[in-house]
Amino acid sequence: MRYNNEEIISIGGNAFLNINWEMVSHCQFDCSYCYYKPFQSDTNYTTLGKIVLTKLKQIKDDFIINLIGGEPSLHPDFIQIINELIGIENLKEIRIVTNFVKPFEFWNKIKKSSKVKITASYHPEYPNKDFTKKLSQLTSIYRTDTAFLITNEKSHLKRSKEVFQDLYELSKSSKHTINPIRLHSKEGSNTSYQEYEKDIEAFITSCESEVEKLDNQETATITTTAKTLDISKPKFMANNFHALKGWKCDVNAFIIQYDGMVSYACKGIKKHILTCNFKTSAIICPFKYCECDDYWDFKKVKA
Repeated sequence: MRYNNEEIISIGGNAFLNINWEMVSHCQFDCSYCYYKPFQSDTNYTTLGKIVLTKLKQIKDDFIINLIGGEPSLHPDFIQIINELIGIENLKEIRIVTNFVKPFEFWNKIKKSSKVKITASYHPEYPNKDFTKKLSQLTSIYRTDTAFLITNEKSHLKRSKEVFQDLYELSKSSKHTINPIRLHSKEGSNTSYQEYEKDIEAFITSCESEVEKLDNQETATITTTAKTLDISKPKFMANNFHALKGWKCDVNAFIIQYDGMVSYACKGIKKHILTCNFKTSAIICPFKYCECDDYWDFKKVKA
């Protein structure tokens, strides 16, 4: 791969250990494009939550955690768990990935901490009239981000344009960040992202261009034969820099599933939370595309 006629020799850097915790299996939404398809599990989430917290406190390395689901805010002990996570010294960041349906008063119960980042997913199939208003209120308390999902339905386009403009104005006046999200093809990671109708693709391209103008944006690191630089995630993806099959990747990431099993990212390995020690090793990427932007931070070099 090349960037401005210079060969790319590595991607990413020295990322922290990355843990995703599926706090629950269910969600209030049933989005047509959701790969997960939430459902009601019989897991005792309170008991499992205590076990997970005990294991997390035993980790010696610096790490970050992404609280996902389902919808994580539906966990019966959600606020208590976050407040306990804040107290773990070597836990550097707590990212809450949420549909953001809960009211402002709910989010305001979380302890005020620079560790907390709320990533509110905008789902065009489900109106959330206070979406931007709540974000505006919370941006002064926590770091906030919007995963702005864009569907292939023309009936969603007008409303999506209005919401994006509101979020863009918020991002210009605060540290809020926006990430336009393309939907994955249903066939999986070897086919990457959907193709969009012409006018929707034009809207996505416009969103990506506007986000690049912001001072506060999420980036990916690339190192060429001449320099190291951070580029916007939309530009990273548009240049197909996530096509990394055959590269050596120091992926140090895990997924704690709703039932207590732990998946080793990209490896096809699972262990129970009680036997997992959150230690892993580098791999040669087996996938055509690296679809998870969190994993772009782990160092990758040509094998």
